[in-house]
Amino acid sequence: MQITEREQNGVTVFVLNGRIDSAGAVEMDNALQAAVAAGKTRIVLEMSEISYINSAGLRTLADILTQSKSQNGDLRLVALSTKVERVFKIIGFDKFFATYPDVDAALEGF
Repeated sequence: MQITEREQNGVTVFVLNGRIDSAGAVEMDNALQAAVAAGKTRIVLEMSEISYINSAGLRTLADILTQSKSQNGDLRLVALSTKVERVFKIIGFDKFFATYPDVDAALEGF
């Protein structure tokens, strides 16, 4: 999995590419936990190139959402693939996560 991080308008944007399988979930968890630990709690994840996410990846997203909101931040998701979006709906994550069609839309209102 490849993870690219950048700052845009005071928000930390991560671009994820690959599969969030066992190894990818660990990489994503390390990157997001480090960001939150550094006080970066306004986070956008660009996920258009993610075709798969496992339970460990979902657990990381839930954990980071909780941590960021507790510090007046948020975790916003961008461009979920059809497969990933279907998983979110099945487990009810679509009720907790704000999803957006593109990064610019996710940045609005931060």
